[in-house]
Amino acid sequence: MPKNRVNRKDENSNEFNYILTMENELGKYIEKWIAVVGEEIVAEGKTASEVYNKAKALHPNSVPLIMKVPVDQVMVL
Repeated sequence: MPKNRVNRKDENSNEFNYILTMENELGKYIEKWIAVVGEEIVAEGKTASEVYNKAKALHPNSVPLIMKVPVDQVMVL
């Protein structure tokens, strides 16, 4: 891989693993978009762009994991 190219394969692995451990705690975010940086939900909102902008304002050097929490079941494949 060229030196100037970023390997994005593991870029959000900490955030993804954190989401997997949350279980029922995600319930308060149903129908909302969330941004996760490290092991912390740093923003929530009604749209992905709103949440992304909030997360980048708080953590400008990080790449947040952005997701919408579904209504009935939270299932991570």
